[in-house]
Amino acid sequence: MSCYTDGITIADDRVFHGGRTLSVRTTHRDKVVQCYVSGALTAWTVPIQGSAEFTLTESLDTDLLGLLAVDPADAETDYWDQAFGADQPQANRIRVQTPQLSLAYMPANVWRVYLDERLMHTQPFFPGGRGSGGYGQGYGDSYGFDASGARGYGSNFGRGEYGFDCDMLAWTSDSMPPGVYSIAVAVASASGNESPQWSDEVTLTGYARPASGLTIDSYDPADGVLEFSFTESEDIN
Repeated sequence: MSCYTDGITIADDRVFHGGRTLSVRTTHRDKVVQCYVSGALTAWTVPIQGSAEFTLTESLDTDLLGLLAVDPADAETDYWDQAFGADQPQANRIRVQTPQLSLAYMPANVWRVYLDERLMHTQPFFPGGRGSGGYGQGYGDSYGFDASGARGYGSNFGRGEYGFDCDMLAWTSDSMPPGVYSIAVAVASASGNESPQWSDEVTLTGYARPASGLTIDSYDPADGVLEFSFTESEDIN
């Protein structure tokens, strides 16, 4: 068997009514690219200059996708068990968190998160100005702003920089297919001026493990109520 899961990335995943369209990049230009949807071989195509596209009808963003490069003679051979049967690294969400800074953010500052240059999340550090006049306001260079819900003076001493008393903001993406994603964050002032962006690339190599242990707990025939219990995926709890 000659098949490869590496060297293939999803460049774009566009959802339309009743399905989705995948744009794929591959380094295996002498192979065909197979697309598996939730364990079933759904389509295959010959890449053109390292690019391929799949239109998947009746596919949701919750479906488990698999991309595989195989020899042209094996285009219609199902390799799901051999190629994807083993557990893959689990990392299908991206989480971004504000840093710990000794100089507090100003009351009107807004946090912005970009994914592949698209603004995905914006959030004020001090919603409605609440908490912006807390312990130590104006001491030195505005040292010690205490945001609403902050953990308080010195709670993070020994982690990061001393005295982080602003809200620790965080954003988590929806579940995403494997690929390489560009993440950038910035701080915007009240007038809309944006700081230089901090950016990085994040590689997602697999999907979250599914929930397990689905069990029927009870059934009431009188009102037709059926209750289940299960163990949530440890990757997305």
